[in-house]
Amino acid sequence: MKANRISTPLTRQFLELVRATMWQISVDCHLFRDYTVDWEAIGKLSLQQTVGNLVIKGAMSLPPELLPPKEWLRYGYSFIERNRRTHLLLDSCVAEATKLLREEGLKAVLLKGQAYARAYPQSDLRQCGDIDLYVGESNYFPAYKAACKFGWESSEKFIPDSKHYGCTLRGVRIELHRLAGRFPTRSVNDRFQKWSRSQLSASERDVNIGGETISLPTPIFDVIFVFMHLYLHFINGGIGLRHVCDWTLLLHAYSGDIDRYELKARLKDFRLLKAWCLFTPIAVEHLGLPESECPFYRAEHSKKSNKILSFILKEGNFGRYATESSRRPNGYLKGKLYSFRRHSKKMLSCLSIDPETVLRHYSSFLFKGTKIMLTDILKKTDR
Repeated sequence: MKANRISTPLTRQFLELVRATMWQISVDCHLFRDYTVDWEAIGKLSLQQTVGNLVIKGAMSLPPELLPPKEWLRYGYSFIERNRRTHLLLDSCVAEATKLLREEGLKAVLLKGQAYARAYPQSDLRQCGDIDLYVGESNYFPAYKAACKFGWESSEKFIPDSKHYGCTLRGVRIELHRLAGRFPTRSVNDRFQKWSRSQLSASERDVNIGGETISLPTPIFDVIFVFMHLYLHFINGGIGLRHVCDWTLLLHAYSGDIDRYELKARLKDFRLLKAWCLFTPIAVEHLGLPESECPFYRAEHSKKSNKILSFILKEGNFGRYATESSRRPNGYLKGKLYSFRRHSKKMLSCLSIDPETVLRHYSSFLFKGTKIMLTDILKKTDR
């Protein structure tokens, strides 16, 4: 999908359904009355972008003569119901996990997914993922021991200096975070770790989820962290439109709570300000966020913004639908070569959008990849 195809009827119809549900407004019926509607393609795109609930709800709000086929609607109803049940399960697991950790004297802050869902008109409109609980560096090992005590099934080996440890509770993946996230550049990462520790140990907000009091991060942490997460994934592999919807709705929810001078200073610290500005036209021009609620929005970035949106719509959630994304060959070296080519192609395709950031990340990717390969080869040699 090329940048000049953002205005195709399919894309415009898809974004209209997303936008209508996000803001609880009427769908522009002219887009569905005056153009051919490929409901199968819209449904497929909504799944690839993990915004199925938004698209289905939007489609269901159309007048009777413009509704999708009955079979499409039947699938839509079942999809919404499955997500509703999953959402209730995840909320229940958040409450249970937080309560059990609290009883062990361990505080957890809810990051991402189920926290971001609170910014949607209805929390179950957000397609569910996993559960991320920040426990911090000092409580990381105690939280791991507590998870073992509770009988949460381990899904990976515990590594003391890892970003997080993954386990499952009632079939739901939970990540216990030592660190909220990481930047590839050491100096930027050092600044982020210092700031995030301060933010996540200070004045979090409390919400009720599943009958338990759950801590959420500060508004300024949330809007920076959601953008950091989506942008790093965008450069390194790909994102779904859901990531941008999360960011957009958080900006709306916290529009009166964020000090823009502080926001700008932190974005500069983490070298995210340019990227932030490039994404703002997606939030305003394509997803309907009011300009007044979008810090640092500039219409002159629209051309590059459209190119970014094209990449997102083409590649899908975490880049899973990009060309050849599922054809990783067998064999260690062949697999590494495949990954190298794929990541190189992805990063270099973003070069014209944000060359400074992309080159910095690409250098880090090459260094870390080479280091991992040499370590693996030396381990095999020692055997």
